[in-house]
Amino acid sequence: MTPPSSPVSTLQKCFEYWDLADSLKIDMIVALWCGMNPSEATEFKREGLSAHCMDAKRAAIEDALYSGRLDYIDEGIPTGDGTLWMGGDVTELVQKNLLRIKRDSLRRWFEDMPIDDRPEVFFAEERTQKEMPDGSEVAEMNSNLGIAIMAQMLAESAGKYKHGERPNAAQITEGINERATEHFGGDKHGLKAFHKKITKALRLLEEQKGQF
Repeated sequence: MTPPSSPVSTLQKCFEYWDLADSLKIDMIVALWCGMNPSEATEFKREGLSAHCMDAKRAAIEDALYSGRLDYIDEGIPTGDGTLWMGGDVTELVQKNLLRIKRDSLRRWFEDMPIDDRPEVFFAEERTQKEMPDGSEVAEMNSNLGIAIMAQMLAESAGKYKHGERPNAAQITEGINERATEHFGGDKHGLKAFHKKITKALRLLEEQKGQF
């Protein structure tokens, strides 16, 4: 008898179908972010149970909506005459579960987060990379090593990009953002959190140097 699939493997198989959704409800996003099927999360909630992880992530999403950092689709608030009132306050839409967050906006929000947490369900390219032959992993590693070496060269050329004897990832990111603003005239999504990639690259460089 074939053993049943685990919830994790089932969710993994469904990722490609979630890719087809251009917008998602808050509860769906929270569940997928926590590695759960949305239907399981709904049952979890129905039984009066909660999880700190889910509560915290929902709070972060709601705060991003209130501050205008996430784009959404207004589903309309039902009125007494059977029509839908569009353009309601986002707070009311959240409370009544009457909005859907746009997927492309959600991806940018994850890229800009100061926490290195990009759920695979919302980033198909990262899943594809894991499924590719080992050569892709080597290419990614070499790319990170290149970023680390450039950070070192920048730190050596200008003291403000150095913290002690090490490259200052935060200061380098600030410089990148300033130059990006000159080129693009505003915030370029994903670059605000580039210090995480620099820090990761520098750590990888140190690990690789330790092997020789």
